[in-house]
Amino acid sequence: MAIAVRKLYKNGSFLYKMKLVAGKDGLDNLVKWIHIIEDVEVSSFLHGNELVFTAGILNKDSGWLLNFAKELYVAGVSAFVVNIGPHTKEIPKEVVSYCNEVSMPLFTIPWKTRMVDMTRDFCYRIMNNENVEINTASTIKNIIFNIGDIDTQVLQMERYGFQRDDRFCFISILLGNGDVENTDTIKNRIALIAERIARRTQDLFIRFAYKEYIVLVLVNYTDEGISDFVSEFVQCVSLETKNDPIHMGISSNQIGMYDQKDNFEKALSAMEMAKRRKKTFDYYDELGIYKVLYAVGDKTILRDFYRSVIGKLERYDRQNDSSLTNMLKTYLANNGSLQIAAEKQYVHRNTVTNQMKKIEEITGYNPLDLQDKVELSLAFMIKNIL
Repeated sequence: MAIAVRKLYKNGSFLYKMKLVAGKDGLDNLVKWIHIIEDVEVSSFLHGNELVFTAGILNKDSGWLLNFAKELYVAGVSAFVVNIGPHTKEIPKEVVSYCNEVSMPLFTIPWKTRMVDMTRDFCYRIMNNENVEINTASTIKNIIFNIGDIDTQVLQMERYGFQRDDRFCFISILLGNGDVENTDTIKNRIALIAERIARRTQDLFIRFAYKEYIVLVLVNYTDEGISDFVSEFVQCVSLETKNDPIHMGISSNQIGMYDQKDNFEKALSAMEMAKRRKKTFDYYDELGIYKVLYAVGDKTILRDFYRSVIGKLERYDRQNDSSLTNMLKTYLANNGSLQIAAEKQYVHRNTVTNQMKKIEEITGYNPLDLQDKVELSLAFMIKNIL
């Protein structure tokens, strides 16, 4: 959790005569902490997402500040501030050009501004912002899971700037199997990417952990805005996750702070569907018949249906070392085409026809009959969510 450079700049420009010199495209970068650094060698100890202050005490040659800026960028610094005075009288043009090129905001403050006062103020703002974000995440979870007095929780959310008739969209994210040792690090990076993109358009944003998932809450987004967020987020995250895929589920865009539990669960269902279908993301509202299946609270009903329709066929395959279940699945997946099923399974069309008859004999369902075909297809859909 962090605060946007833009927000710190808004306060700093008024209180401390802070001026933006370069890197305006990076104003949505997030800041997790503040440091005062004079020796460029210290940059190797930074963690990233810091706002760095310097007076340039070691600025003894024309190339020092440019090298300083480059080292800060490599260290993942979000922005930096130069105290203009006896050590650094002006910002060289090449430094301005570099910061614009890499979208790293560069600010100046006058010598009379005391960096110690400014950094203390900014650190307080970061910690206060983090406390609000933690409390907000805790409160929305209480509302979702019906913990405590809900009216009190809603009032608390309103104190943080939310309204009870706001729109809420949940995005549940599962990081695929990868290097377990680095999972937390990658999750933190993914969360920061999401926050940076979200806060560029909306101040209201919530993030929390649920089991092994990252959950994002987009507030007062249009459906188009949600789609844009997802597209940009997926593009940015793909660079971080590399060969470790993510699976995302996007809920409905529902009005009202009350009764969001079902909407939250829609995000989980869509995420699970994305995982099973090996997709990066799925929108719950686009799941079609799967929405109905996920709405069935008693999964034993679905399990019993699957066993009654496909169970006998699976047992026959196990006992006879055959693959009729796979043939049936291929046939149904290709719109009931005997010819395509034959091509997919590398057999003659007559073989497929004979196997369809055998399937009917075993299951009691005729794959060539429309009604039976629907039930067989439904059974395989159920298998996908069990």
